[in-house]
Amino acid sequence: MIKQNLAIKSLKFVFKDIVFDLAYWFFWWYTTGLKKAFLRMLDTINQANDELGLLIWIKNIFIPMYGQRDVQSRIISFVMRIAMIFFRSIAFFFWLMFAAILFLFWIIVPVFIIFQILYNTGIWGKLW
Repeated sequence: MIKQNLAIKSLKFVFKDIVFDLAYWFFWWYTTGLKKAFLRMLDTINQANDELGLLIWIKNIFIPMYGQRDVQSRIISFVMRIAMIFFRSIAFFFWLMFAAILFLFWIIVPVFIIFQILYNTGIWGKLW
């Protein structure tokens, strides 16, 4: 009798633990986890700006390179910085898109998984 009660209590505990953990995971995913994912996306964007130095190139666009102050050096420096800003902006845009796609992926994946489970088990057809 004691073993049966222990087995039943264990099953109840495990089932309740699994159900509550799953519900808590879903709640965490869209609250704290979403906030952390968003902050990670912002950190990734800041890292892209740090590594590409885009704002530094923009800030120094009219400052001649290598301290050369003659007209030809200023023109060459300006054209070179425009080219670098253009190509670094393209790289930054792709980095930004990658970070945004990963963030959207974070939002969509659990809903997609639940939909696939319901659809492939046939429950989705019975709901509609």
